[in-house]
Amino acid sequence: MTSLPWFDDAGAPARRDGLSRERVVAAAVAAADADPHRDVTMRDLAGDLGVRSPMALYRWVGGSKTGLHDLMADAVYAEMTVPDDAGWRAGLRGLGESAWAAVGRHPWFARLAFSRPPLGPHALAVHDRALALLDGHDLDAATRMGCVSTVLGHVLGAGLALLEETAMRARTGLTTERDLSDAAQPYLDRIAASGRYPHFSAWAADPGRLAPPPQTVERTLGWLLDGLAGTIEGRADG
Repeated sequence: MTSLPWFDDAGAPARRDGLSRERVVAAAVAAADADPHRDVTMRDLAGDLGVRSPMALYRWVGGSKTGLHDLMADAVYAEMTVPDDAGWRAGLRGLGESAWAAVGRHPWFARLAFSRPPLGPHALAVHDRALALLDGHDLDAATRMGCVSTVLGHVLGAGLALLEETAMRARTGLTTERDLSDAAQPYLDRIAASGRYPHFSAWAADPGRLAPPPQTVERTLGWLLDGLAGTIEGRADG
C-alpha cells in the first residue's frame, strides 16, 4: 500500500509565502469541485496557488499525488455527521444523508473514495462514531462494520453512478430526462414488439413508472435500514 500522509508526514509548518497543507488541500478540493471529471495535477495547483514550481507542493502532501488524494478524501469525510442521541437507525440515516450531501458538494469524492483506504483522521472518526451506534447489540465485528459499509457503500455507489451519468449526458448531449426518454423509445418499442420480455415491457409502458422516482438515495436508504433492522434488532432480541 502506498504510504499514507498522516502517518509519514504531519505536514510542514506554514511558511512566509502562506503555503500550508490546509491551503494546498483546500485548493485541490476547490479545483475538483469546479470540474469533477478533471484530474487535478500538481501543475494545476501550482498555478492556482501562485507557486513557481509544482515540486514545491509535494512536501505538503506526503510526497506524492496519492497523498494529495488521501487528504482530499479525508477533507470530505470531515463534512459527514453521525447523530448519536436517537438510536442506531437515526444515527445511520444521519450518516447516509450527510454523506449524500457531501457527495453532492464534491461529486469527485464518490470515485476517489473507492480507490484509497479510509484511514485518515476524519474517516476514522466517522467510522468510529458509526460503529459506536451498534454497541449493545449482539453483533460480531464483521456484521458491525458491514452495517456501516452498507450505508456508506450505497451512498458512494449512487454518487459514482451519478458522476458517470453526468459525464454521459455531457458527452451525448442528452441533458434532460425527455432527451433520454426520446433516445431510448425506439429500442423500447423493438423490445416490446419482440414479446420476449413481457414484464419489463409492461413496466416500460407504464406512464407512472418514474413518478415518484423509485430509487432516490433517501428512499433506498430507508429500504436498507429496514433490512438492517432484522439483523441488528433481531440479534439483540435473540
